[in-house]
Amino acid sequence: MPQRYYALACQTIVRPITEDIKSRSDGRAIIKENLDAALNLMWKGLGNNLGNAKLVTFPEMFLTLAPVGWRTRPSADWLDLACLEVPGPELEPLFQAAKEAGIHIAANAYEYDPKWPGRYFNCSFLIDPNGAVILKYRRLHSPVTPSPHDFLDEYVAEHGWESLFPVADTELGKIAMFPCMEVVFPEVARMYALQGVEVLINPTNDSPDVPGWVACKQARALENNCYLISTNAGGWVTRRGLLESTNAGGTIIIDYKGAVIEQHRPAGESMKARALIDIEQLRAYRHSTNAMNFIPQLRTELYRGYQQTMTPPNRFKDPMNDHAELRKLYSEVMTRLTEQGIFRRPLNADI
Repeated sequence: MPQRYYALACQTIVRPITEDIKSRSDGRAIIKENLDAALNLMWKGLGNNLGNAKLVTFPEMFLTLAPVGWRTRPSADWLDLACLEVPGPELEPLFQAAKEAGIHIAANAYEYDPKWPGRYFNCSFLIDPNGAVILKYRRLHSPVTPSPHDFLDEYVAEHGWESLFPVADTELGKIAMFPCMEVVFPEVARMYALQGVEVLINPTNDSPDVPGWVACKQARALENNCYLISTNAGGWVTRRGLLESTNAGGTIIIDYKGAVIEQHRPAGESMKARALIDIEQLRAYRHSTNAMNFIPQLRTELYRGYQQTMTPPNRFKDPMNDHAELRKLYSEVMTRLTEQGIFRRPLNADI
Protein backbone atom coordinates (compact mmCIF):
# COMPACT_ATOMS: atom_id res chain seq x y z
CA MET A 1 0.00 0.00 0.00
CA PRO A 2 1.52 3.38 -0.99
CA GLN A 3 1.99 5.52 2.10
CA ARG A 4 3.29 8.45 0.04
CA TYR A 5 2.05 9.39 -3.42
CA TYR A 6 1.41 12.36 -5.66
CA ALA A 7 -2.01 13.88 -6.31
CA LEU A 8 -2.53 15.75 -9.58
CA ALA A 9 -5.29 18.37 -9.72
CA CYS A 10 -6.37 19.06 -13.32
CA GLN A 11 -7.83 22.54 -13.76
CA THR A 12 -10.00 22.33 -16.88
CA ILE A 13 -11.97 24.68 -19.09
CA VAL A 14 -15.60 23.73 -19.73
CA ARG A 15 -17.94 24.50 -22.57
CA PRO A 16 -21.33 24.87 -20.82
CA ILE A 17 -24.68 23.42 -21.76
CA THR A 18 -26.49 26.73 -22.10
CA GLU A 19 -30.18 27.53 -22.22
CA ASP A 20 -30.16 27.69 -26.00
CA ILE A 21 -29.09 24.03 -26.39
CA LYS A 22 -32.22 22.26 -27.62
CA SER A 23 -31.54 18.56 -28.14
CA ARG A 24 -30.24 15.76 -25.96
CA SER A 25 -27.77 14.78 -28.70
CA ASP A 26 -26.31 18.30 -28.69
CA GLY A 27 -25.96 18.12 -24.91
CA ARG A 28 -24.18 14.77 -25.13
CA ALA A 29 -21.84 16.15 -27.78
CA ILE A 30 -20.80 18.96 -25.43
CA ILE A 31 -20.25 16.46 -22.61
CA LYS A 32 -18.01 14.37 -24.85
CA GLU A 33 -16.04 17.43 -25.96
CA ASN A 34 -15.42 18.47 -22.35
CA LEU A 35 -14.47 14.97 -21.24
CA ASP A 36 -12.06 14.50 -24.16
CA ALA A 37 -10.36 17.80 -23.32
CA ALA A 38 -10.11 16.90 -19.62
CA LEU A 39 -8.61 13.49 -20.31
CA ASN A 40 -6.14 14.98 -22.77
CA LEU A 41 -4.99 17.34 -20.01
CA MET A 42 -4.74 14.45 -17.54
CA TRP A 43 -2.55 12.36 -19.84
CA LYS A 44 -0.24 15.32 -20.37
CA GLY A 45 0.02 15.76 -16.62
CA LEU A 46 0.73 12.09 -16.02
CA GLY A 47 3.37 12.05 -18.73
CA ASN A 48 5.57 14.93 -17.65
CA ASN A 49 7.55 12.93 -15.05
CA LEU A 50 7.03 15.35 -12.15
CA GLY A 51 6.06 12.63 -9.68
CA ASN A 52 4.24 9.35 -9.96
CA ALA A 53 0.64 10.50 -9.49
CA LYS A 54 -1.76 7.93 -8.06
CA LEU A 55 -4.73 10.28 -7.63
CA VAL A 56 -6.13 12.65 -10.29
CA THR A 57 -8.88 15.15 -9.54
CA PHE A 58 -11.16 17.22 -11.79
CA PRO A 59 -13.33 20.29 -11.02
CA GLU A 60 -17.00 20.41 -10.17
CA MET A 61 -19.38 20.33 -13.16
CA PHE A 62 -16.44 19.90 -15.52
CA LEU A 63 -18.65 18.28 -18.18
CA THR A 64 -21.57 20.71 -18.32
CA LEU A 65 -21.25 23.70 -15.98
CA ALA A 66 -24.55 24.44 -14.14
CA PRO A 67 -28.07 25.56 -15.09
CA VAL A 68 -27.47 28.88 -13.34
CA GLY A 69 -28.92 31.62 -15.50
CA TRP A 70 -31.60 29.45 -17.05
CA ARG A 71 -34.64 31.71 -16.96
CA THR A 72 -37.27 30.11 -19.18
CA ARG A 73 -36.72 26.36 -19.02
CA PRO A 74 -37.76 23.93 -16.27
CA SER A 75 -35.57 21.49 -14.32
CA ALA A 76 -36.84 18.62 -16.49
CA ASP A 77 -34.98 20.09 -19.47
CA TRP A 78 -31.69 20.22 -17.57
CA LEU A 79 -32.21 16.66 -16.42
CA ASP A 80 -32.63 15.54 -20.02
CA LEU A 81 -29.82 17.59 -21.57
CA ALA A 82 -27.05 17.45 -18.98
CA CYS A 83 -27.55 14.70 -16.40
CA LEU A 84 -25.82 11.31 -16.55
CA GLU A 85 -26.05 8.01 -14.79
CA VAL A 86 -23.05 7.37 -12.51
CA PRO A 87 -21.69 4.95 -13.59
CA GLY A 88 -23.01 5.27 -17.11
CA PRO A 89 -21.94 4.98 -20.76
CA GLU A 90 -20.97 8.63 -21.21
CA LEU A 91 -18.40 8.24 -18.43
CA GLU A 92 -16.86 5.07 -19.83
CA PRO A 93 -13.75 6.90 -21.16
CA LEU A 94 -13.08 8.07 -17.60
CA PHE A 95 -13.31 4.52 -16.25
CA GLN A 96 -11.03 3.22 -18.97
CA ALA A 97 -8.49 5.97 -18.28
CA ALA A 98 -8.36 5.00 -14.58
CA LYS A 99 -7.70 1.38 -15.56
CA GLU A 100 -5.11 2.23 -18.19
CA ALA A 101 -3.19 4.60 -15.90
CA GLY A 102 -3.67 2.46 -12.77
CA ILE A 103 -4.90 5.45 -10.76
CA HIS A 104 -7.84 6.74 -8.74
CA ILE A 105 -9.82 9.53 -10.43
CA ALA A 106 -12.09 11.94 -8.55
CA ALA A 107 -14.70 13.82 -10.58
CA ASN A 108 -18.09 15.50 -10.43
CA ALA A 109 -21.17 15.49 -12.66
CA TYR A 110 -24.88 16.12 -12.62
CA GLU A 111 -26.40 12.71 -12.03
CA TYR A 112 -29.68 11.10 -13.00
CA ASP A 113 -30.73 8.04 -11.01
CA PRO A 114 -33.63 5.97 -12.42
CA LYS A 115 -34.64 5.17 -8.83
CA TRP A 116 -35.62 8.81 -8.39
CA PRO A 117 -37.46 9.97 -11.54
CA GLY A 118 -37.79 13.71 -11.97
CA ARG A 119 -34.77 14.43 -9.75
CA TYR A 120 -31.09 15.07 -10.38
CA PHE A 121 -28.07 15.36 -8.08
CA ASN A 122 -24.77 17.20 -8.00
CA CYS A 123 -22.68 14.04 -7.64
CA SER A 124 -19.01 13.76 -6.66
CA PHE A 125 -17.57 10.32 -7.33
CA LEU A 126 -14.33 8.36 -7.01
CA ILE A 127 -13.11 5.76 -9.50
CA ASP A 128 -10.59 3.09 -8.52
CA PRO A 129 -7.80 1.63 -10.71
CA ASN A 130 -10.17 -1.13 -11.81
CA GLY A 131 -12.47 1.47 -13.36
CA ALA A 132 -15.18 1.00 -10.71
CA VAL A 133 -17.07 3.79 -8.94
CA ILE A 134 -16.31 3.16 -5.27
CA LEU A 135 -17.76 6.36 -3.77
CA LYS A 136 -20.68 8.65 -4.63
CA TYR A 137 -21.54 11.76 -2.65
CA ARG A 138 -24.67 13.65 -3.61
CA ARG A 139 -24.45 17.31 -2.62
CA LEU A 140 -26.60 18.10 0.41
CA HIS A 141 -26.29 21.91 0.67
CA SER A 142 -26.91 24.06 -2.39
CA PRO A 143 -28.56 27.41 -3.14
CA VAL A 144 -29.60 26.31 -6.64
CA THR A 145 -29.83 22.51 -7.02
CA PRO A 146 -31.74 19.60 -5.44
CA SER A 147 -30.55 17.60 -2.44
CA PRO A 148 -31.32 14.21 -0.85
CA HIS A 149 -32.45 16.34 2.11
CA ASP A 150 -35.43 17.40 -0.02
CA PHE A 151 -36.95 13.93 0.46
CA LEU A 152 -34.76 12.73 3.32
CA ASP A 153 -36.99 10.03 4.81
CA GLU A 154 -37.50 8.26 1.48
CA TYR A 155 -33.84 8.59 0.59
CA VAL A 156 -32.57 7.17 3.88
CA ALA A 157 -35.10 4.33 3.75
CA GLU A 158 -33.65 3.35 0.36
CA HIS A 159 -29.92 4.00 0.85
CA GLY A 160 -29.32 4.19 4.62
CA TRP A 161 -27.91 7.04 6.72
CA GLU A 162 -24.36 6.02 5.86
CA SER A 163 -24.99 7.00 2.23
CA LEU A 164 -25.22 10.68 3.15
CA PHE A 165 -21.54 11.01 4.13
CA PRO A 166 -19.68 8.14 2.44
CA VAL A 167 -15.97 7.45 2.99
CA ALA A 168 -13.90 5.15 0.73
CA ASP A 169 -11.18 3.17 2.50
CA THR A 170 -8.60 2.87 -0.28
CA GLU A 171 -4.94 2.01 -0.70
CA LEU A 172 -4.38 5.80 -0.84
CA GLY A 173 -5.99 6.30 2.55
CA LYS A 174 -9.52 7.12 3.65
CA ILE A 175 -11.01 9.47 1.04
CA ALA A 176 -14.19 11.57 1.02
CA MET A 177 -15.60 14.17 -1.34
CA PHE A 178 -17.81 17.25 -1.20
CA PRO A 179 -18.14 19.99 -3.84
CA CYS A 180 -17.78 23.73 -4.07
CA MET A 181 -19.61 25.86 -1.48
CA GLU A 182 -20.05 22.97 0.93
CA VAL A 183 -16.54 23.84 2.11
CA VAL A 184 -18.13 26.70 4.08
CA PHE A 185 -20.28 24.23 6.05
CA PRO A 186 -17.85 22.81 8.65
CA GLU A 187 -20.34 20.12 9.63
CA VAL A 188 -19.84 18.29 6.32
CA ALA A 189 -16.09 17.89 6.67
CA ARG A 190 -16.47 17.06 10.36
CA MET A 191 -18.87 14.21 9.56
CA TYR A 192 -16.09 12.75 7.45
CA ALA A 193 -13.40 13.44 10.05
CA LEU A 194 -15.36 11.48 12.64
CA GLN A 195 -15.05 8.51 10.27
CA GLY A 196 -11.28 8.95 10.07
CA VAL A 197 -11.03 10.58 6.65
CA GLU A 198 -7.46 11.40 5.58
CA VAL A 199 -7.96 13.08 2.20
CA LEU A 200 -10.85 15.46 1.49
CA ILE A 201 -11.46 16.14 -2.20
CA ASN A 202 -13.32 19.35 -3.02
CA PRO A 203 -14.19 19.59 -6.73
CA THR A 204 -15.28 23.18 -7.12
CA ASN A 205 -16.35 25.95 -9.44
CA ASP A 206 -15.77 28.98 -7.26
CA SER A 207 -14.25 32.47 -7.17
CA PRO A 208 -10.74 32.22 -5.73
CA ASP A 209 -10.66 36.00 -5.24
CA VAL A 210 -13.09 35.62 -2.30
CA PRO A 211 -10.66 35.43 0.65
CA GLY A 212 -13.11 33.87 3.09
CA TRP A 213 -13.72 30.98 0.72
CA VAL A 214 -10.01 30.19 0.53
CA ALA A 215 -9.73 30.52 4.30
CA CYS A 216 -12.49 27.93 4.72
CA LYS A 217 -10.49 25.44 2.68
CA GLN A 218 -7.51 25.84 4.95
CA ALA A 219 -9.72 25.71 8.03
CA ARG A 220 -11.36 22.42 7.00
CA ALA A 221 -7.93 20.82 6.54
CA LEU A 222 -6.54 22.23 9.80
CA GLU A 223 -9.46 21.53 12.10
CA ASN A 224 -9.86 17.96 10.83
CA ASN A 225 -6.13 17.24 10.41
CA CYS A 226 -6.48 15.93 6.87
CA TYR A 227 -5.29 16.79 3.38
CA LEU A 228 -7.66 18.84 1.23
CA ILE A 229 -7.48 18.97 -2.58
CA SER A 230 -9.66 21.71 -4.05
CA THR A 231 -9.66 21.53 -7.85
CA ASN A 232 -11.27 24.58 -9.40
CA ALA A 233 -12.46 25.17 -12.94
CA GLY A 234 -10.16 26.98 -15.29
CA GLY A 235 -13.10 28.96 -16.64
CA TRP A 236 -15.80 28.40 -19.22
CA VAL A 237 -16.20 29.23 -22.88
CA THR A 238 -19.17 29.25 -25.22
CA ARG A 239 -16.66 28.77 -28.01
CA ARG A 240 -13.12 27.53 -27.58
CA GLY A 241 -10.52 30.22 -27.04
CA LEU A 242 -12.65 32.93 -25.38
CA LEU A 243 -12.65 32.70 -21.55
CA GLU A 244 -15.91 34.02 -20.12
CA SER A 245 -15.87 33.33 -16.38
CA THR A 246 -14.59 34.76 -13.12
CA ASN A 247 -15.01 31.36 -11.43
CA ALA A 248 -11.61 30.26 -12.59
CA GLY A 249 -8.19 29.37 -11.24
CA GLY A 250 -6.98 29.02 -7.70
CA THR A 251 -6.69 25.23 -7.59
CA ILE A 252 -5.11 24.44 -4.22
CA ILE A 253 -3.72 21.52 -2.20
CA ILE A 254 -3.51 21.88 1.59
CA ASP A 255 -1.88 19.65 4.16
CA TYR A 256 -3.23 18.40 7.49
CA LYS A 257 -1.78 21.42 9.32
CA GLY A 258 -3.68 23.86 7.10
CA ALA A 259 -0.62 24.86 5.08
CA VAL A 260 -0.89 25.43 1.33
CA ILE A 261 1.59 23.01 -0.22
CA GLU A 262 0.69 23.58 -3.88
CA GLN A 263 -1.56 25.89 -5.88
CA HIS A 264 -2.16 27.23 -9.35
CA ARG A 265 -3.52 30.77 -9.23
CA PRO A 266 -4.18 31.75 -12.88
CA ALA A 267 -7.31 30.87 -14.84
CA GLY A 268 -7.16 28.52 -17.80
CA GLU A 269 -6.18 24.91 -18.23
CA SER A 270 -3.46 23.67 -15.92
CA MET A 271 -1.86 20.41 -14.83
CA LYS A 272 0.71 22.15 -12.59
CA ALA A 273 -0.98 21.63 -9.22
CA ARG A 274 0.44 18.41 -7.85
CA ALA A 275 1.65 17.60 -4.37
CA LEU A 276 3.01 14.77 -2.27
CA ILE A 277 0.37 13.20 -0.03
CA ASP A 278 2.15 11.60 2.93
CA ILE A 279 -0.43 9.39 4.63
CA GLU A 280 2.09 7.78 6.97
CA GLN A 281 3.20 11.16 8.27
CA LEU A 282 -0.43 12.22 8.75
CA ARG A 283 -1.16 9.08 10.74
CA ALA A 284 1.86 9.66 12.96
CA TYR A 285 0.68 13.24 13.59
CA ARG A 286 -2.79 12.01 14.54
CA HIS A 287 -1.26 9.70 17.14
CA SER A 288 0.77 12.46 18.78
CA THR A 289 -0.18 14.55 21.80
CA ASN A 290 0.47 17.71 19.79
CA ALA A 291 -1.94 20.44 20.88
CA MET A 292 -2.81 20.96 17.20
CA ASN A 293 -4.08 17.37 16.90
CA PHE A 294 -7.73 18.35 17.24
CA ILE A 295 -10.04 15.36 16.81
CA PRO A 296 -9.07 13.66 20.13
CA GLN A 297 -9.89 16.94 21.88
CA LEU A 298 -13.52 17.12 20.71
CA ARG A 299 -16.12 17.35 23.49
CA THR A 300 -19.16 16.57 21.42
CA GLU A 301 -21.63 16.37 24.32
CA LEU A 302 -21.32 20.14 24.74
CA TYR A 303 -22.87 20.84 21.35
CA ARG A 304 -26.10 18.86 21.61
CA GLY A 305 -28.11 21.75 23.02
CA TYR A 306 -27.64 23.74 19.81
CA GLN A 307 -29.33 21.20 17.57
CA GLN A 308 -32.43 22.54 15.88
CA THR A 309 -34.07 22.33 12.50
CA MET A 310 -32.99 25.12 10.19
CA THR A 311 -33.98 24.18 6.64
CA PRO A 312 -36.69 21.53 7.13
CA PRO A 313 -36.22 18.09 5.54
CA ASN A 314 -38.69 16.44 3.15
CA ARG A 315 -39.81 19.80 1.76
CA PHE A 316 -39.74 18.57 -1.83
CA LYS A 317 -41.29 15.13 -1.68
CA ASP A 318 -42.35 15.96 -5.20
CA PRO A 319 -39.33 17.10 -7.24
CA MET A 320 -38.92 20.87 -7.45
CA ASN A 321 -39.61 22.50 -10.79
CA ASP A 322 -37.12 25.39 -10.65
CA HIS A 323 -34.62 27.21 -8.45
CA ALA A 324 -37.18 29.79 -7.32
CA GLU A 325 -38.71 27.16 -5.02
CA LEU A 326 -35.43 26.91 -3.11
CA ARG A 327 -35.20 30.68 -2.75
CA LYS A 328 -38.71 30.74 -1.32
CA LEU A 329 -37.79 28.02 1.20
CA TYR A 330 -34.71 29.92 2.41
CA SER A 331 -36.81 33.07 2.80
CA GLU A 332 -39.22 31.15 5.02
CA VAL A 333 -36.33 29.91 7.17
CA MET A 334 -35.02 33.46 7.62
CA THR A 335 -38.49 34.65 8.62
CA ARG A 336 -38.80 31.86 11.22
CA LEU A 337 -35.37 32.60 12.69
CA THR A 338 -36.32 36.26 12.97
CA GLU A 339 -39.60 35.44 14.70
CA GLN A 340 -37.69 33.25 17.16
CA GLY A 341 -35.36 36.12 18.01
CA ILE A 342 -32.29 34.42 16.55
CA PHE A 343 -31.94 36.84 13.62
CA ARG A 344 -32.63 40.55 13.96
CA ARG A 345 -34.22 42.54 11.18
CA PRO A 346 -32.16 45.33 9.57
CA LEU A 347 -33.41 48.86 10.08
CA ASN A 348 -33.26 49.34 6.34
CA ALA A 349 -34.39 46.23 4.49
CA ASP A 350 -33.18 47.69 1.17
CA ILE A 351 -29.49 47.58 2.12
